[in-house]
Amino acid sequence: MLLRGLPKLKAKRYQPTEAFSGTFHSDEGYEQMNVSYDQACDGRLPDKTPCEMYCHTLTDDSILAPELREQGFHTMTLFGLDVPWSLFARDNESMRRVAEKRFMASINQWLEEPIEDYLAVTQDGRPCIESKSPVDIEDELGMYHGNIFHSAPTFPFTERKEQVGKWGVETEYDNVFLCGSSALRGGAVREFPGTTRR
Repeated sequence: MLLRGLPKLKAKRYQPTEAFSGTFHSDEGYEQMNVSYDQACDGRLPDKTPCEMYCHTLTDDSILAPELREQGFHTMTLFGLDVPWSLFARDNESMRRVAEKRFMASINQWLEEPIEDYLAVTQDGRPCIESKSPVDIEDELGMYHGNIFHSAPTFPFTERKEQVGKWGVETEYDNVFLCGSSALRGGAVREFPGTTRR
């Protein structure tokens, strides 16, 4: 999303620059995540969609043109959880629109005014928002089923006898190792050899 400014929170003691300077979590409580996971496993979009938002321009505003920086514009990225590829495979366009509305509702519950009111608009009047479903991510980036972690994260212990004594990142070359989320015992933001940080 490209925003004309940062939205104000209902919790007035937090300034937008403070609230959005790190990761802003919504509907990600333990019980909420259990419910959303179960609903996604049942083949439906969760009623309450857990998500995270990042405002990269608070860290590095050089990603915007100077004139946009001067006018107070910001970028905001929303990362949605529990939205498996299978939900979008049949009708990607329609499901993407439904998911976008649910994720916006998740964020809007914390804001004084809807985040849609802060969206910049293009020259032809369209809101500056781009949504990508798991199907879109697979089509455009080749990530299987749009999984940004490449596959399900794995536990940090061996599961088979031949894995004992190995990290699971080795290759046939002594000084070349697998990296990233798809490495054995890799995934997400954990700090195991062969994994990456985001």
